[in-house]
Amino acid sequence: MRGLIVFLGLLLMLGGGAAAGVQYAPIDLSTFPQFDQVPGSREFLKSPMALYSGGGAAGFGLLLIIIALATGGKKKNKRERPVVKSPSLARETIQPTPKASGTPKAAPPPAQAPVMPPPQPMAPLFNTAPKPPPPIAPAPAPQPAPPPKPQPAPPVAAVTAPAPTPMPAAPAPQLAATLAPTAKPQASAQPPAAAVGAPPPDPRVINRKRIQDLVTINDALKAHHAKTGAFPRADGLAGANERGAGWIPGLTPTFLPELPLDPMHGPTTQYVYVSDGANYKLVAQGASLVGSMNVEVLGIKIDPTRNPTQQSASFGFWTPPFAGA
Repeated sequence: MRGLIVFLGLLLMLGGGAAAGVQYAPIDLSTFPQFDQVPGSREFLKSPMALYSGGGAAGFGLLLIIIALATGGKKKNKRERPVVKSPSLARETIQPTPKASGTPKAAPPPAQAPVMPPPQPMAPLFNTAPKPPPPIAPAPAPQPAPPPKPQPAPPVAAVTAPAPTPMPAAPAPQLAATLAPTAKPQASAQPPAAAVGAPPPDPRVINRKRIQDLVTINDALKAHHAKTGAFPRADGLAGANERGAGWIPGLTPTFLPELPLDPMHGPTTQYVYVSDGANYKLVAQGASLVGSMNVEVLGIKIDPTRNPTQQSASFGFWTPPFAGA
């Protein structure tokens, strides 16, 4: 089989090499009548396809020869490993019987197996024998309890009532003041009056209360205008000093339970109001701005027509036509 592959490889190499060599050899193919039997064979041999085909066939043939030579050669005989038999198997091996002859040979004595000593019992690793329980000592006999000793009776102390402590006589006016009921303080919307010698109230707290009162009155005025179509009428810019508790006519008790007064109400410090029904002006006049200049909040403005100073100024709400009222 290997020789056939080598022969086929040589044919492919020679044929392919000849087909490829025609491209470079100066051979006149017209002198060979054998090519007339295959039309177009001369043209094929002169074409580049013959060069590629011949080179491929020659290369394939060379590959076949290399494969055949690489797989050839004598097979190596495997070395037989001697079989080592154990002594027990060697004793059981049947000896071949010698051929019969004129003088019989004596059979060799059978091999005797070595005598092994009997196995000795192994000593236990751990002593598993139960230990005898320790002797129990006899319980001591109970001793009789000694009789209780009589306790002496505690001496009886004489109970004597303490003598009443006489109360000192209190003066009549002081005792009357002590027994008189203490009146509970009443809540008031106005800040408490300053005690004699106390520091003046904080202007920021006073003006914060004024801003809250003016916003409340201004909301009531808007509610009155929304319901009746006009603001409460009042002639002249005046307040509680001139008109009393109802210094804005028609606003209480429908729109306000009561009209608030300036926290520092006095002859020149009060809330004042004026309106012709269509326009109005509501301000707190005579207010101090010392330490509390930020009063223009929630729509409140400082009245510029009354020469405001830090010691005395007016601020509140008004409609544009009544700005100078």
